[in-house]
Amino acid sequence: MKVLHAGTLDVKYGGLALSTYLTIKGSIENKVGAEIIMAPLSRGRELIAKEVEIHYTKPVLESRSGFMPHLHSDLRALGSYDLYHIQGLWTYLNHGVASFANKQKKPYVITLRGMLYPQALAYSKYIKRVSLSLYQQKDLQNANCIQATCIDEMKYYRQLGFTNPVAVLPNSIDTSGVIERPIEVKPKFRVGYLGRIHPRKRIERLIYSFNNLHNKLGEAELIIIGDDNPDYEKFLKTEVARLGLNNVKFTGFLTGTEKDRAISSLSILAVPSDFENFGNIVTEALIRGVPVIASTGMPWKELETYQCGWWINNDQDTIDKTLLEAYNTSPEELMLMGENGKRLIKEHYSVHILGVKMKLLYEWIINGGIKPDFVYEN
Repeated sequence: MKVLHAGTLDVKYGGLALSTYLTIKGSIENKVGAEIIMAPLSRGRELIAKEVEIHYTKPVLESRSGFMPHLHSDLRALGSYDLYHIQGLWTYLNHGVASFANKQKKPYVITLRGMLYPQALAYSKYIKRVSLSLYQQKDLQNANCIQATCIDEMKYYRQLGFTNPVAVLPNSIDTSGVIERPIEVKPKFRVGYLGRIHPRKRIERLIYSFNNLHNKLGEAELIIIGDDNPDYEKFLKTEVARLGLNNVKFTGFLTGTEKDRAISSLSILAVPSDFENFGNIVTEALIRGVPVIASTGMPWKELETYQCGWWINNDQDTIDKTLLEAYNTSPEELMLMGENGKRLIKEHYSVHILGVKMKLLYEWIINGGIKPDFVYEN
């Protein structure tokens, strides 16, 4: 079986690139011939992984729209695939691959990547509304199957009127080299945020919590890991200075060993955004034995079920109370929560386990037969 993914492995795309790479890796581990087609990297950009077979398109003609005038000829030159797997929406690359698959009468899957949540549609809503009417709606409805990462994402998709099958499969996490590593004893209570520095992530709520609790958190630190939106990052740093907080630090964008060390040094990870369709940052913390605070706008009720974190309403008062509760939790109990989190990831989110399910999905689409139990038909 040969599958061509359409997306990006540009490390600057964060969770999108990581999820795409791990989907491909899980497929390869399960004997699926998985490759990717993507736009050439811009100067100074890096790949999130290099062992994947990558096919670059000819250069993008117009960067804002991502227009690729030679895309269909690029795809024809690659030869035949059994299935195309499109990672995300709105780009010319993704639309072009869907159009090509239709013309070749080949099946294709689209992974939504949170891009049809109401909150996501609210950004650039007029452009997205036009895109839906011109091509995106047709690309979605013609897909043989849609992948959502949680039930809520599937519900939002159905609310838009789409009726084709939906596979609910979460993102995977690479457990190699991490799952068996012992949890470090933390010399200082450290709260971390990891991910894009973007207004919809509501990182200021953590800063305000540290200000509200400054007499109760002792020598605790807040570490903000990531970059993206310079204006929002400037706002956050201005707020830190205005409040006179000397225990809030910005690391910038980290990868590799630096990122691993930064996450492993945390006592807890906090995700203050109102919604996430999945939240790769949650799995990245749990696999390292770091408990997580996440909002009920994220599909992480398992934090409570497995006793490896807090699943909370995301108002400022609740965040304050939960951070204080975490601070007052004994180191021994936090380590036990960390072990519970590692067990959750190992049992349900490993690359291999989700690779098996993705292969089942591909086989069902290509060959028919018994529908996998994670696929929902309207």
